[in-house]
Amino acid sequence: MNLASQCQRNNMKSFSVARTPTLDQDLRIRRFHREDTHRVHNLFLEETRCMLWPMFVQAVRSPPAVVLHVMLMFAGVIFARSCILALFGGIFAFSGVFVYVYHWFYNYLTSSLRGDLSNITQNYLSKAKCNFLVAEFDISIVGFIAIDQLSESVASVKRISVDVCFGGQRKYIATKLLQEAFKFCQECGYNELVMEIPGTNKPKVHRLHRSETKNKQDLFIARQG
Repeated sequence: MNLASQCQRNNMKSFSVARTPTLDQDLRIRRFHREDTHRVHNLFLEETRCMLWPMFVQAVRSPPAVVLHVMLMFAGVIFARSCILALFGGIFAFSGVFVYVYHWFYNYLTSSLRGDLSNITQNYLSKAKCNFLVAEFDISIVGFIAIDQLSESVASVKRISVDVCFGGQRKYIATKLLQEAFKFCQECGYNELVMEIPGTNKPKVHRLHRSETKNKQDLFIARQG
């Protein structure tokens, strides 16, 4: 009888060791630690780089860019009477848009890494109504969210990033991060949470009502890339 019990215990131990980690059970949201800095910077760079091409496509499709393309091609046909020059005009316009987008991304990356992300403890954790949370999975940081104070009653999700390697599961990780951010903002007495999206001038504002946000499951920032 004792031998059978011992075998059963050994089987249970081997099963627990062989268990594959899952996001549902093993994802943990916690406060930022100083040793997380390098991984946070890498996550920020990876996701921002993935946004470069979608932002370029969006910029090319914008009305000002389309007008510029048409004008340059029209000028090449009318004044030089050459389709080749018209084609070069279109290529020049595309190149100009790409340089503009790349310049914006370079300034965004450098200002972020030299700004608030250079010293997360000082810029976020040392302030009573600010916070910086990370998502930890399988002993690795897979996402983070930064909550900043805009006023006594308004908070801001200044940054949020999730590991691009998780594909469709990124939404789940971002949702968990946002849920913890909402809880923190409620505890601090904020009335509104502003969610800023890089590259846009249309921040999303969410009113913090405890009855609505306590069990909210579908919060997610639609990010490009």
